[in-house]
Amino acid sequence: MPPIRIVVSTALLFTSADGLIRSAPGRARIDRRRSNRRLAAINEDTDSSHRPSHRWKHEPFDFSSKVGWDAFYQNGLKNEEDSASPSIDTGDGQAGEEVEALEYEWHPTIPHSTVVDAVRPAISTASEYYARQSTSSATKRLPSILLVGCGNSSLPRILHDAFPVKVTCLDYSPICIEMIRSMYEASCPHMDFVVGDATRLQDAIWDEDANTQPAETKDFDVILDKGLLDALMCGEGFDLEQLMKSTDSVLTDEAWGVHVLICFQLSKASKQSLAELGRNSEPGLTWDFDIPVEGTESGRARFNLARRSTGQSTGVDMSPVSPSSANGTT
Repeated sequence: MPPIRIVVSTALLFTSADGLIRSAPGRARIDRRRSNRRLAAINEDTDSSHRPSHRWKHEPFDFSSKVGWDAFYQNGLKNEEDSASPSIDTGDGQAGEEVEALEYEWHPTIPHSTVVDAVRPAISTASEYYARQSTSSATKRLPSILLVGCGNSSLPRILHDAFPVKVTCLDYSPICIEMIRSMYEASCPHMDFVVGDATRLQDAIWDEDANTQPAETKDFDVILDKGLLDALMCGEGFDLEQLMKSTDSVLTDEAWGVHVLICFQLSKASKQSLAELGRNSEPGLTWDFDIPVEGTESGRARFNLARRSTGQSTGVDMSPVSPSSANGTT
């Protein structure tokens, strides 16, 4: 049976209720409080299958603050040290018990299999292109995925195991990056770990050996944001344009380039801003909002996806597929 494809209606594009975009000072304060409440509510998810382990339960904090996130990860690591559970490093591509205990998911209602399926066409097309460009299997470039604001999610591991792909985990918390490195470095040979600001990716040091200057410009086949936009919107003066221009600058110009955005419900104004920024980028980026995938029926998380609009045909159906055809891990 062929995979079931999602058909996105344009009627979905502007149907949000209240939003989180920066506007007048009073409205911005309301929006920041709402975003903070929504993120804090994830910690109290009523579905027991989505509740975090005890080490990641926390009091609400400023989710846009680097200090707050450093404390969040530091407290989680302290709880690990205080626990009696053994540290297990399998080194065989499988997550050990302690690694799984360190993993924490924002927007846990969206299965990882949905993300795997959504990026599969882009990864497949990029892989075929790089195979044609290489002179030997030894020099073949792997398709690449950048997770901005990666946190301590298991998603990098799932993507690494789902494809022959290079996965880059980026977060501005050095405590987070050192933790996720300790979790995955031994079992995920094609995974990089970068301390960097997603709003200033032009300054990121992608090559650890280049410890004083940013390496040459990187380009990724897939950009993935799962919860970062929500966190940044909690901050005063957040600049949506700065974030999107930064991520767009490292997304491939090729027609298969994809930006996946998993976040809370976006306002009409936020969607209009994203759509306009996409149209004005070079090459363009075309957004589909509120794609009806598994996990969005709860009303908490929304699945959005943007594709390069180069006017060139890749010969591949780039539509995200439904979870019924997914082969990844949820």
